[in-house]
Formats: sequence, C-alpha cells, structure tokens
Amino acid sequence: MPSFKCKDIGLKCPFETSAANEFDLEQKIADHAREAHKKEHLSADEWMKIKKAIH
Repeated sequence: MPSFKCKDIGLKCPFETSAANEFDLEQKIADHAREAHKKEHLSADEWMKIKKAIH
C-alpha cells in the first residue's frame, strides 16, 4: 500500500496518508495540497519530489 508524508519532501506538516494504489494516493495528496497548502496546481518538479517520497 503506497504512502506519503509531507515531511519527507521537507515540509513542516504532519500530514500522512496511504491508499490502495498510487492513483488514489496522488488524489489524496493533491486534495491535501489544495486545502492545507493553498496549492491549486502542483508543478512537475513538485510531483517529481512527491513521487520519489512515496513508499
């Protein structure tokens, strides 16, 4: 089950999540970025960092 933590990409944020697959995980990450970090769209560089941090 893939998982992600904001702190793994250098953010001071306690957010952690997991999902049954990477597609669902990316949806959760995008929703969190929009709601908590006011990021309407994540850049390609941000997604690269996120994908590297997914366990």
